[in-house]
Amino acid sequence: MKTCKIERTTKNLTEQGYTLRRIKNALAKEELKEQSEKNQKLVESIVISIEWKKSQMWGSNPHAEAKVHFKDGTYTYSDGYTCSGCGYDKESTVIAQIFDDFLMYRLWELEETTVNKADKPYGCRFSEDHNPYYEGGVGTNCYYKISEFIGGKFESISCGKTFNVYKFTMNEKKVD
Repeated sequence: MKTCKIERTTKNLTEQGYTLRRIKNALAKEELKEQSEKNQKLVESIVISIEWKKSQMWGSNPHAEAKVHFKDGTYTYSDGYTCSGCGYDKESTVIAQIFDDFLMYRLWELEETTVNKADKPYGCRFSEDHNPYYEGGVGTNCYYKISEFIGGKFESISCGKTFNVYKFTMNEKKVD
């Protein structure tokens, strides 16, 4: 974790009345989370299936699942991605949750390189105070540029009245 982030986190926790022990535990937990994000398995592709389900309060809510294929030949299935509410793009929120779970390593790699963060697309967050993350509620169309920025391709595979299917594919790195 960067020194300035540690100092700001420590200052914020101290102002909130945290004891030294709680501050150390919070910093250790944050460091563990950061390391797990940096050490995620390399993704080859992700197929995101979103089913829209009716809600009496919020209209239709997305319920997403992800089928992830890794570069080492293994794969996993993950579901339970959902959100509710109104006034923002719910579909991009569940896509951001999936990207956060499987593609955070790409934002960490980009943060640590000399990539000009001013050229980052809307929806990728880099901050001096927080770890990088993918932002939800920005519109699904933003994920086309976000995917290009992190070295991949995002495409719509299929859609209907109550479902959408997207595929993210990591581009092959060219060896000189």
